[in-house]
Amino acid sequence: MAIIAILSSLLLPAVLRAYTRIKGAAEELEAEEVAHMLKQETRNYCATHLRYQFNGKADLADKCVLAPKCRSWVQASTTDFVPFDYLDPTNKIVLSVHLGPKHRTLCQFTKGDLSIRPER
Repeated sequence: MAIIAILSSLLLPAVLRAYTRIKGAAEELEAEEVAHMLKQETRNYCATHLRYQFNGKADLADKCVLAPKCRSWVQASTTDFVPFDYLDPTNKIVLSVHLGPKHRTLCQFTKGDLSIRPER
């Protein structure tokens, strides 16, 4: 039993490191798709609620009824959020999401990215 316990204590940290690396790489691969989905969901909300106001991460996630991946991005501890409303300038960065291994990849969104629908 002691041998098994020693071997598992040596193996478990290596498995956890590998899992963390793979999860980070998967986040980076999905980033473009999740960012697009996040923009669509917030734009839809802002288009129907012209006097929108977001006071925090949870407020944004709840009001926009974000999909699970988008919600986890927004509510992650490494995500920076600046409260914003319909009166703020469109070039104000309101959401910064850190992704990937050691959170090196940064996806930033301005108020305009999240609230204005692009012209077709």
